[in-house]
Amino acid sequence: MNKLTTFLTAATLVAAPALAQDDAWETQGLSDGAITIGVMGPFSGNASSYSKALIGMMAYYDKVNEEGGVHGRKLVAVQEDTACDSAKGLAAAKKLISQDEVFMLQGNSCSGVALALRPTIEEAGLPWIVAHAVSDSISDPLAGNIFHGVPTGSANGHAMAAFVLSKPDTKNVAIIEHSNDWAHSYSNPARDYLREQGVEPTAELTMERGQTDATAQVLKLRQNKPDFIIAALYEAETAIFLRDLKKYGMGDIPVMGTAGTDLENTLKRTGDFETVQNYYVIHSYVDNLDGEKMKPWADMIHGYYPDEELSTFSFVSIGSAEALVSALEAVGPDLTRSKLIAALEEVRDFDTGILSDPITWTPEDHQGVKGSAVAGFVDGEPTVLKAWGQPY
Repeated sequence: MNKLTTFLTAATLVAAPALAQDDAWETQGLSDGAITIGVMGPFSGNASSYSKALIGMMAYYDKVNEEGGVHGRKLVAVQEDTACDSAKGLAAAKKLISQDEVFMLQGNSCSGVALALRPTIEEAGLPWIVAHAVSDSISDPLAGNIFHGVPTGSANGHAMAAFVLSKPDTKNVAIIEHSNDWAHSYSNPARDYLREQGVEPTAELTMERGQTDATAQVLKLRQNKPDFIIAALYEAETAIFLRDLKKYGMGDIPVMGTAGTDLENTLKRTGDFETVQNYYVIHSYVDNLDGEKMKPWADMIHGYYPDEELSTFSFVSIGSAEALVSALEAVGPDLTRSKLIAALEEVRDFDTGILSDPITWTPEDHQGVKGSAVAGFVDGEPTVLKAWGQPY
């Protein structure tokens, strides 16, 4: 396992941020043999496929525990279901913090839920590593106890737009998105990047969550004749949009999707390869889902969850869990919440072996992953790409 590239100094270890309260608070959720970690995610509801991200993370906890834990302490996950609903998520967070008294939080899918939780968790002060949700506003403006362990919307938005423009002769770019903060966390940075490159989106359309037909949007796009479409849509709506594109003879137009979808689940939802053959998505990993570099992680998950059907989401939270364990190791056995926060802020260029970009956290910037690869079907096979036609 990788170690921190910049080790903690003695001064860093004793420096307690303003969030610290008292000795009891500093070690709440700790025992001689366990570190309790609150894990919130959509374990039920129509976004429950995102819970796979947390299963991969907890499989990594199991691996660490099987190897003896961290300085003799096991990582104990205390799960709460948010159902991708802000009210349920807030109730889950309050329970984990006040009733279960966990040491820290890690996980979270669904940016809208995570944004709703931020004020409560920031005030509570315990460490929170966001391991799946991508909205920049979860960790920016800077909150001393909140860390992003995956590419944020801005990092992904820039990567999406850069990939779109890497296709030769791409001038006419259209955008379709939900009207929520999650979608805007991708689309706004993508717009910014396009404009920086002298490309103004020629069509900007909205498709709401729960919408079961995209005919109106597709017909507008057919008039627009885009070279490429950026789609900031959740899984269900992405499948509907792609099916309607094909229905109206536009299936040959490439579509760039977000980290809220993946190739495998989108193909499964549409049930038709022709519908998804020109669909591309942000891909945070160093290899294809079934590639050699991903196999050890797939084997790890199946070692603890043998019946788990793997998707791209299964791996996304593992890297931040690795960085957490490295920080815990750097602190040593005399662990406190403040010391862990200080250790996380010392993580530099942490190569997880799974994410396409390293993790770096500093006292000034808690958004740890600054870039992403892209995945698409090349000759019928899922392929990781740096740019159009360029394998990773």
